[in-house]
Amino acid sequence: MTIFSHTSAGKTGFRARSAFALVLLCGTFARALAAPPPGGCARISHDGGSGGAMTHVHVSMDDGAATLDATRETYTGSDDSVADAASVLLLSAFIGLHKSACSAWLEAEGKQAEADLADKQKLSVGWTGAHIRRHELQLGLGDARLSVSIDGTQANANLSMSGVSVTGVSAPSLAPQSAAAAFSLPLKDVATLMAATGGKPSSMPAVHVTINSLTARREQVQFTGHGVATLTGDVNHTSASGHLEVRHIKDLIDLARQDSQMRVAAALVLARLVSHRDGDVSAWDTTWEGGVLTVNGVPLPLK
Repeated sequence: MTIFSHTSAGKTGFRARSAFALVLLCGTFARALAAPPPGGCARISHDGGSGGAMTHVHVSMDDGAATLDATRETYTGSDDSVADAASVLLLSAFIGLHKSACSAWLEAEGKQAEADLADKQKLSVGWTGAHIRRHELQLGLGDARLSVSIDGTQANANLSMSGVSVTGVSAPSLAPQSAAAAFSLPLKDVATLMAATGGKPSSMPAVHVTINSLTARREQVQFTGHGVATLTGDVNHTSASGHLEVRHIKDLIDLARQDSQMRVAAALVLARLVSHRDGDVSAWDTTWEGGVLTVNGVPLPLK
């Protein structure tokens, strides 16, 4: 077999094969250089990491005081490094832990996610049998899914959770058993939002998000809503406004009393008084600013 040819066609074929081999080599090299999270951010281990699936996923932050374990994690549209970043974000979002050491790494993975979205148009990641722990807090997720697609310059995201169980909090009966959200934000802000969610950037970013739909359920109680929000990674500097409806709010008040959360129960009674009612549905126009929830112009004492 002739490998090298002195003909023009042979030279063209050789250059094409060489270029193809170089692309494969560069792709392999780039994946090998995908940076793990810094030691001060998180430690991650799992089985697998190729073919879009991992098992026995373990994420540890804050010197082991906060952990995420998942039986299985699947992902499409990107590599395992971005999937690892998603696991850190899942843990950070639920426990409210922001680590300065995570900021640059999460922003870099966010830039990769933006590039992947621009190229492949869609990313998705899912966790099965997830368990989150921090101190007394124990949170179980039977299934959690996040998918992101782009439409022009906008990133459209869908998040869903089912089989949610919570212990180690003052009002476990108020925690939803399932929840889902559909929201959108500028594609260029994906990296910024990732850095703000799990990191602690030196400057406070502000990411403007449109919440197309939000639902949460606990037994007969159902929340639905939509609106806009400005997210910063700090709840006291986060703002939101929109429309909220609760079905069977009386049952929610009873759940608050069951957990001896009398301040919350009183706030919910006040909210019901100022709501617009239609059968078993209570509706409000709401704002969240500086850690204060205002319903139809009335601030509620949730703190």
